Amino acid sequence: MPTSALAGVKVLDLTHYIAGPYCTRILAGFGADVIKIERPIVGDGARCVGPFLDDEPGSERSGLFLYLNGNKRGITLNLKSERGVEIFTDMVSDADVVVESFRPGVMERLGLDYACLKKISPNLVLTSISNFGQTGPYRDYKISHAGAWGLSGARYTNGRIGERPVQLARWMTHYVTGLYSAIGTATALFHRTVTGRGQHVDVSMMDSAIMMTCHPYSIYSFTGLVHTNHSGRSGREVLECQDGGYVGAYAWTLPQWERMFALLGVPEISDDPEFRASFDVGNEKARRANREIIRTKIAEQVKSRERMNLFQTAMEWMVPIVLVATTQEILDSPQHAARGFFDEVEHPVIGNVTMPGAPFKMSESAWRSTIPAPLIGQHNAEIYGERLGYDVEELMDQGVI
Repeated sequence: MPTSALAGVKVLDLTHYIAGPYCTRILAGFGADVIKIERPIVGDGARCVGPFLDDEPGSERSGLFLYLNGNKRGITLNLKSERGVEIFTDMVSDADVVVESFRPGVMERLGLDYACLKKISPNLVLTSISNFGQTGPYRDYKISHAGAWGLSGARYTNGRIGERPVQLARWMTHYVTGLYSAIGTATALFHRTVTGRGQHVDVSMMDSAIMMTCHPYSIYSFTGLVHTNHSGRSGREVLECQDGGYVGAYAWTLPQWERMFALLGVPEISDDPEFRASFDVGNEKARRANREIIRTKIAEQVKSRERMNLFQTAMEWMVPIVLVATTQEILDSPQHAARGFFDEVEHPVIGNVTMPGAPFKMSESAWRSTIPAPLIGQHNAEIYGERLGYDVEELMDQGVI
């Protein structure tokens, strides 16, 4: 087996919920030794977020927590106690990375901000994940996934043409923020190998959301036009098939449109001069005039086709018609099976669980997904007792862990 890319890198994980744990999950997947530090007794708030095994809530039954915290060891520590802070600084002296997702100012009040931590470990990488970053007039504001999606401008461009902008499902901005945090952390580690110096990586969920939807900004820079969900060409639609399932039709260029209409059996639309005018640069009037006509034609033809057959034929013709896949179809996909994308992990409470694996593959560095998410305080004895030499019972009696 190839060695893990981040083998030997020691990470202290002070994050909670989604963005931070997703960052450290990626680092752990590529071999970093990640120690997840949670509040005593209650743990990470994600433990209270479903889905739950058998629909019974419990701190060790959350599917979300299990997914985000695999390959980590878990301990508890009360950072509001002086002894807890002392123990944490002791751990920092042997760490390469600290990742935290507290509100800006919290680490400073604890005496654990970057200025303090780098005195303990000058080459330490500290990654701070927050809603708006560590600076600026919004830095202390709270924001949800929905709020970030709106404030980033992404919501303004999302949705069906002619209708209100819509929200992106679930917690996409949190996951993207976690991904950029992992990239920033790995980049800082590479910089350290070159210069020998650590640094503070300041990650903003707002900035991450804007990066995820940067296309409207290039449009505005080049043309002065504000991109909205009214600005696209018809055809980028979700349409129902004969068997009740859905496909997405995402034609963009004129050749793609021509192949789509040929496949659907209505090539005469491509020969219509008014249709072709829709592709003239800046001809918004022609696009609006043809939009509903073209959509109706596509919808009629798609409705008469069996979904899987249409998808397979579209792939062979290089036509951008794709499945709007269900979770079961994704799990059963021969593509994912061929790449070994999904991992099977055995958890002591939840049992065997199937989870997405590596976000990318490296020819010389293995991804691992062998250790389930830790139970609350599962590795207290190992870390505090065996590694650091503390009296674990005494720390528990003092409410430190």
